[in-house]
Amino acid sequence: MLKTLKKILTAGLAFILVAVIGVGGYLFLRYSKNIEQVVPYPYRFESEEAWKVTAPIIIVGDRMGEQLARFEIEMATKISENLSRPIEIQTLAKEGLPLHRSIHQLKGLGKWPQIVLYQGASEEWNEELFIPSEVSWIKKNFELFNDERLQTLLILYPELSRVLYHPINYKKIPAAVPEKKEWKQEEYLARLELRLKIFELELLDMVNLSRDRNSLLILTTTPVNLDVAPHEVCEISTNLDIEADMEGVRDLIRKKDHKTALTRANELVARYPGNAALYYLQGQVAKRLGRRDDAIAALKQAAAYDCLPWRATEVYNGIIRKVAREQQVILFDFAGYMEKDWGSNVTYFNDLYPQNLYYQKAVDQLGILIRRILKL
Repeated sequence: MLKTLKKILTAGLAFILVAVIGVGGYLFLRYSKNIEQVVPYPYRFESEEAWKVTAPIIIVGDRMGEQLARFEIEMATKISENLSRPIEIQTLAKEGLPLHRSIHQLKGLGKWPQIVLYQGASEEWNEELFIPSEVSWIKKNFELFNDERLQTLLILYPELSRVLYHPINYKKIPAAVPEKKEWKQEEYLARLELRLKIFELELLDMVNLSRDRNSLLILTTTPVNLDVAPHEVCEISTNLDIEADMEGVRDLIRKKDHKTALTRANELVARYPGNAALYYLQGQVAKRLGRRDDAIAALKQAAAYDCLPWRATEVYNGIIRKVAREQQVILFDFAGYMEKDWGSNVTYFNDLYPQNLYYQKAVDQLGILIRRILKL
């Protein structure tokens, strides 16, 4: 009896020991493979960088932010009205800096400025952000992050992220900005949903970072030139029949039968959703008929369904507006501001950048806004 009991106890202790070693080894493996981060980004920078700013206001972002910064003197002049010394504005915005690189810059700041102004979202596809084979685990980590209780726990104890998140192979981001990546359509479409989710998480990260550093964040939407035709139509959204139907609409336009052309275009859009060229054709016809709101809506769709991600779109602006609204962050709707004059004036200098007049008006409005914020 005693021998039997001893065998049972020995087996039980051995099982417990094996279980403890197994669980410990499993947790150690997760801990050693993961990096400490509240937001489970699927990438990691190869090196840390230190940035120093002395101005109370900085501009961050990509080429759109860099273009806005060309008018920083005008903005500073507006902010500094009736002040003995002009307010200084510095820019970290630069062509080739998607949002993840802007956040990396901000994390490298020793001391944050009073105000951070973000203008970007036009170069988000310049480089790969994750390893495609890791997508399923990346999505599971995002699902974990969406749990508000877990978010709170990780904010308080960020080191737990190394155990709680599923280990993945991280995409390494070099310090130097690489050459712009050329995307195949199937690559772009396969990544689109996850890339948009990453962009939203990065925006939220920027919001939380600015709050932690007692810095005021101003988000801006990105102007989108609606008159520029899509660069590529996704192959999955077109065929010879669609092309023939679109040519029929163009023929109606050449005959100046715009009402019939719009009716036909509307029918085709309903039948073949997702064709960028078809949305663009619909918008152009609506514009000729003076149906401004319908034209803008169609042309926004045309830009959004472009299968070549070469600029910002209404999708990214929608995410920026959503984050600003839900997080109660100040928003300057530059894209909406540009739309007010669309169709009545020449609003853009080229495919990307608004006319200088509109930048001057924008920085004037931003200057007034910042004066109110600083109570000047």
